[in-house]
Amino acid sequence: MANFRYYHIEIKKSPNTRDVVVTGEIINDTEKSFSTVGVRIILYMNNVSVANFVFTINGLSPRASKVFEKTVEELDYMQIGKNINRYDIYTETAF
Repeated sequence: MANFRYYHIEIKKSPNTRDVVVTGEIINDTEKSFSTVGVRIILYMNNVSVANFVFTINGLSPRASKVFEKTVEELDYMQIGKNINRYDIYTETAF
């Protein structure tokens, strides 16, 4: 699998809705360009998984970074999102 790094991951409330938003940055540590990178994020509240999803980031050049934002519409920030205390993030596919 290609070498990607993730930084500045934040879990916060959407400014316009009650949804949870995950933001961050991905860095391509290779000399290869990728048209699509599939990223899996698992969100936890007290070590119990409350969300598990994959989203795509398109157009990642060699040695480049890209900011991403993913809205998790099925999670209400006030009920669950503010209590998320851990996450796993990793590359599931890249081509």
